[in-house]
Amino acid sequence: MLDVFLGTVDKILSKYIIDIKELKQGEHIFNFDVDDSFFAEFKESEISRAKVAVDLNLQKHSNMLELYFSIEGKVEVVCDRCLERFFIPISYNGDVFVKILDSIPDEEKDEDEWYISSNESELDLAHYIYESICLSLPIQRFHGILGTLEEDCDKEMMERLNDLSVKDNDSQDNKHDPRWDKLKDLLQN
Repeated sequence: MLDVFLGTVDKILSKYIIDIKELKQGEHIFNFDVDDSFFAEFKESEISRAKVAVDLNLQKHSNMLELYFSIEGKVEVVCDRCLERFFIPISYNGDVFVKILDSIPDEEKDEDEWYISSNESELDLAHYIYESICLSLPIQRFHGILGTLEEDCDKEMMERLNDLSVKDNDSQDNKHDPRWDKLKDLLQN
């Protein structure tokens, strides 16, 4: 049973592996579709639904690969205000330079520069694509962030939040903590 499960994982993510030994020098174009099954392989992902197109322009040289990524699509995220799920468009462009070396340096100098052994025959892009999509998401995610109406937020949840914030402000205004009186006296002097 475990072999069947591992075979499924390999089948899904194997679409994002390029056999670099078979490529001739020059330009190569690759197109990948990223969907729900891709994100299911990343258990910690906050994204579960997506429709994303990844276009890759690969330039192969004798000892280097140049990768130019263009990622466009939409992913489903949770609204920070009402906690309802909604789709948000994403866009990412990135370049990666892969140096093919006989011996790999101990530490990589740059995120956009990778090192692989000259014995390697494959380049796995799944993790890079996943990270690029996640990094393209805005920090704050809520209905209305893209100029659409905030009215798309769950009305019941927004009413509850408004009620709670009004009650919290009222209760804080009415509290007086005598421990701060001595410090207030210092400010007045």
